[in-house]
Amino acid sequence: MPPSPPSPTAAPPPGRYARVLGWLAAGALFAIYAMFRQRAIWGADSYGYFELGRLFSEGSVHLPLAFSAKEFPAVVPPGFSVDAQGLVVPGYPPGFPLLLAVGHLLGAPMLLTPLLGVVSCWLLYQLLRDRLATPAAAAFALAWAFMPLSVLGGTMVMSDGVAATVLLGALLAHARGKMAACGWLLGLAIAVRPTNALFLAPFALLVRADRAHARLAVHLTLAGTAYAAYNTWLYGAPWRTGYGDVASGLQLALLPSHLAFYFRESWSVLSPVIVLLAAAGLVAPDRRRIALMLWPLILALFYACWDAGGTDRWWWTRFLMPGHPLLFLLAAEGFLRVRSWWPGRLAGTVLLAAVALLPVYYVAFGLGRRDLWQRDTGLVNREMVARVAKVAPAGSLVGTLEHASTCLLETELVPFTPLDGSAPRLVTKALGEGRRVFLLLEPWNAGDANVRLLLERHHGREIARYPELWGGLPLYELTAP
Repeated sequence: MPPSPPSPTAAPPPGRYARVLGWLAAGALFAIYAMFRQRAIWGADSYGYFELGRLFSEGSVHLPLAFSAKEFPAVVPPGFSVDAQGLVVPGYPPGFPLLLAVGHLLGAPMLLTPLLGVVSCWLLYQLLRDRLATPAAAAFALAWAFMPLSVLGGTMVMSDGVAATVLLGALLAHARGKMAACGWLLGLAIAVRPTNALFLAPFALLVRADRAHARLAVHLTLAGTAYAAYNTWLYGAPWRTGYGDVASGLQLALLPSHLAFYFRESWSVLSPVIVLLAAAGLVAPDRRRIALMLWPLILALFYACWDAGGTDRWWWTRFLMPGHPLLFLLAAEGFLRVRSWWPGRLAGTVLLAAVALLPVYYVAFGLGRRDLWQRDTGLVNREMVARVAKVAPAGSLVGTLEHASTCLLETELVPFTPLDGSAPRLVTKALGEGRRVFLLLEPWNAGDANVRLLLERHHGREIARYPELWGGLPLYELTAP
């Protein structure tokens, strides 16, 4: 984004003591994120990213499995799929796993998102300092640090916060005239989350017809070509990303209810202060302010039509997180606008205090929802699978969806998907080889036809029940008919 003229209230660059204070704040924030980070991998999303990062760190991209994935697709864990050659390929884009690969090489992959969460705050602060004095820029950056979705993105092995961070890096590079870096960071942002390509539409409002932006276009093209080559190699076409047919999941009928949900939840997740200041920032709009508003709006419209989301929990708004930093930048514009309406030391102090107190509101919001600020995220999954491993000998098959990734990472068990049509044949083969076979049955899958077939044909016998999850998770053992 081209540099804006500094605000009349902008202060000189911070001195030595301010930089030391900044480093101390960054260290404290990293410690907070690390303390509340995800403790164990489970489910499709975090496993898909985590495991692909590990494969990248080992110079590979195909996941090895105990049985032929081509013959028995049931053994393919969530987050991966089998291609025409029978190779197990990733179902998630490579941008986030490339960063996770560095974490794997350093032996600390679970600390990557806490680190990137801190980086996002620094990037946002640098952009805010182009318009605001140091105290106001610091207040907005601190608010961003504790905004519930920032905490979610900085503590979970998910791509939401990473997608926002890399876009912020591209914006800062653009603001500083680092066009080559901007092009590659934009390419990386798209490789982290392909829907970030939609950002190019509002970004076009900030582009000029000059040599600097021509250089940006060249480097973005190079980055895009690299990503297209990766997609072509793995999926057969540059536009295929591993997600499958996303277009089939877009339903215009979802737009009214999902968009209303996003607007309603964003009011509380972002806070009325940020929303109202962002609205004030649209007064006397220019190209920059329109671009700041268009990006989150485009994201909201797209994801409101996608059937992969939901409307039951506040954290479904995480899809919109790559657009939220721009709302904070727009709120900074609103901050200046409101200051111009009510000049005077008292008005400025009150306005700054409203922003500075946002972390208190955000922490209270997260604690009230009882699903943020947790120090045991993922541990119940790890502990439950460890209990299964005490019953099931190494090499046993365990039919499960939600815990397949945990089985692969934490045990020597062989998970499989009992809903897949090849599951009955796989169970017969495994029993014939002398392996034991178990079924860890999620309640919502109990009525599936393949599950019923497995339980009936192989005399499914409940041998344990784990009350920690979903009202009780039964473990069945299957035997030869």
